[in-house]
Amino acid sequence: MPATKSLSIETLRGITIVLVVMGHSIRSVLSSGDALNDHSIYQYLYDLFLNIRMPLFTISSGWVYALHPVQSGSFSIFMRKKARRLLLPLIVVGTLYFLLQSSTAGTNNSMELTEIWRIYIFPYTLYWYLPALFWLFTAIALLDISHCLDTIKKWGIGLLVAILLCLAEQLNWIPEHSPNFFAYRNACYLAPFFMAGVGFYRFKDQIFSGKKVQLYLILLCIGVVLQQYHYFAPDSTSWYNQLQLPIFIGLFSCAYLIQLPYQNTFFIWLGKYAYTIYLFHGFSMAAGRIVMRNILHVQSDSIVVLTACCAGVFFPVLVEKICIRYKLTRKLLLGKK
Repeated sequence: MPATKSLSIETLRGITIVLVVMGHSIRSVLSSGDALNDHSIYQYLYDLFLNIRMPLFTISSGWVYALHPVQSGSFSIFMRKKARRLLLPLIVVGTLYFLLQSSTAGTNNSMELTEIWRIYIFPYTLYWYLPALFWLFTAIALLDISHCLDTIKKWGIGLLVAILLCLAEQLNWIPEHSPNFFAYRNACYLAPFFMAGVGFYRFKDQIFSGKKVQLYLILLCIGVVLQQYHYFAPDSTSWYNQLQLPIFIGLFSCAYLIQLPYQNTFFIWLGKYAYTIYLFHGFSMAAGRIVMRNILHVQSDSIVVLTACCAGVFFPVLVEKICIRYKLTRKLLLGKK
């Protein structure tokens, strides 16, 4: 592992990808039944990490970008690498996932084969994250080569603009009927978190100095209390979403979590495979669910969720270990050189 990588960040990446797979496992297993409702323990667990799951995953991506930012005069090379890493798997892995859903009984959200063209233009299931992330890498690279993020003041302005973009998407300032080409709306939602990740690394001495960390912890605790209040009393807390508090709860919570020095060998190991797990966990998660429900006839939601989650985490690791050996699969399925 390169010396520039932070083991605590890699630990956090490993934890975060488990939370992502767990959330998708709960939705996948229970979306067709009655267990996923406002009174379910599964819905509670899903919502509990809602404000940090994808925000923290995206902030860690921004942090990793800041480790190896675009260099002056190499913008085209940088974008070719990101296209290979993000868009090529979107096309290849996304197509395989679409074909699997279309041809396998018991899968969720299957579409007609004639609609396959849509997955290359509009957000498609969990793969919406790939084009959205490509937008963010493009924007941040353009800002970097224009020297718009050289100081904490410039970064702060960029973060404010990113928050406004996120609010524009969440509050439907962007017309709802406008087509979500290449998941640009999703990119707007993720923008403040990616920008935050860049700044958290680049200006960490200023952002995490003095008593600021204590402030982030206090705001995290307040955010959790407000989230719980909203969960158990949604009718009396309409202001929670009207004020878009999840965005700010996510930012301050991640600001505290990302500076923690906690390291764990297992999650550091898992963090190396976070991107591959994201790409392939849908396949193994669905397989685990179908085997447990349709073949073994397991009725326990807890067992099925746990099985789907474990399959979603560990099977993609095996996929990478196999695919990394061959040039074609390494490039097409993993987006690696």
